[in-house]
Amino acid sequence: YYDKVDLDITNKEWAKNLSFTECNLWFFPYCDNKHYIMICVNIKAERFEVLDSLRHKDFKEYYKPMAERVVKYAINYMNTQFADKTVKWERFTWFNLEKVTQPDDKSCGMYIIRWMRHWEGKYNSALTKDWKRIDLINEERECLMLDIILDEENLERERIMKEATKYCNMKNKRKDLKERR
Repeated sequence: YYDKVDLDITNKEWAKNLSFTECNLWFFPYCDNKHYIMICVNIKAERFEVLDSLRHKDFKEYYKPMAERVVKYAINYMNTQFADKTVKWERFTWFNLEKVTQPDDKSCGMYIIRWMRHWEGKYNSALTKDWKRIDLINEERECLMLDIILDEENLERERIMKEATKYCNMKNKRKDLKERR
């Protein structure tokens, strides 16, 4: 997929004078057969880091070829889009996080979001604190959904709020009817 993606961010205001070496971590979420993994280019540590919440044992066989394609695309993109080309890519090593395992088969996307918030190029407790419990992962899902819906930049916010209010009113009416019976 990555060879067909055009991520031209150079026209964006925030990226006009960006040097990719000033950013220590570049995140590339990747979905393979309905399972998300995170590939992180860690400039400071000179590593390509693969974060997989299912901890596939066949990393070298299964994920490394795909991860290498993503990294190759990222390197090519960074080298063609930014003037600062001081990174010595040949010195980079591979790292596969093996300390995190999700408790179900549906939460990999939430782990990706959490890693993008908390990954610092090394394992830390914020990545796994209480994340073996499905109820806490679901709570995080709900908070993320509300953040998106209620964000001032959400063009559909007012419409969604009206629909939600209408739904809650209908639900309350049904509840009242049941209680009267």
